[in-house]
Amino acid sequence: MGTKKPDLNVKENLPAISIANIDFKVEEVGIGRSFTAKNNEVKEYFSGDGEKVNFILAKKPLKPTLIVEYPPGERRMENTDYIIDYEGGSVNFRSPPEKGSNNVLIRYLAPAEIKSVKLIMKYHIDVWSKDESQRDKITFDIIRTLLRGEEEFDLKGIIIKPIGGFNIPANEVPKEVYGKTIECLVETYLQVETLLPRIEKIEMSRK
Repeated sequence: MGTKKPDLNVKENLPAISIANIDFKVEEVGIGRSFTAKNNEVKEYFSGDGEKVNFILAKKPLKPTLIVEYPPGERRMENTDYIIDYEGGSVNFRSPPEKGSNNVLIRYLAPAEIKSVKLIMKYHIDVWSKDESQRDKITFDIIRTLLRGEEEFDLKGIIIKPIGGFNIPANEVPKEVYGKTIECLVETYLQVETLLPRIEKIEMSRK
């Protein structure tokens, strides 16, 4: 079995199965939404120089999700060892961390946006054989396999639906080669996650 069509003039290549994507559509399933979850945790390492006490974060953390470890693995206490400026997105140590490479670890959650699109793809599964009955048997075996795997595909967020098929005309294949096409629709989702800056201020005016 391969994704490419075999050389049908070489009898040793048969029987064979080839798969081709012939069409696809993209549908939006909703606007981006903000959320927080542990898998949105941001980890930043800083190197102390024995003098610096202020460390600027790449993103502004959500309250109260920030954890400071110095050295990594040894958790420090807020207000006792450091002060967090959530608005400014920085951590200020009471005493400067000692000089060292990546000896300060700061972990926190940041707001994120997920955008999803639905992909609808049409595939042709082509079955090739030197024998017509063998071709049909392989075709039915493929359909049975797809139906039995519905639950497993569904758990992965994939829907595969056989929607039809046809015999490939004799004038499109070499002599004594038989072909059949199974048409399938495949639906799945593509998600892109990006971290968002926090809203600094909301201004309302009355007219």
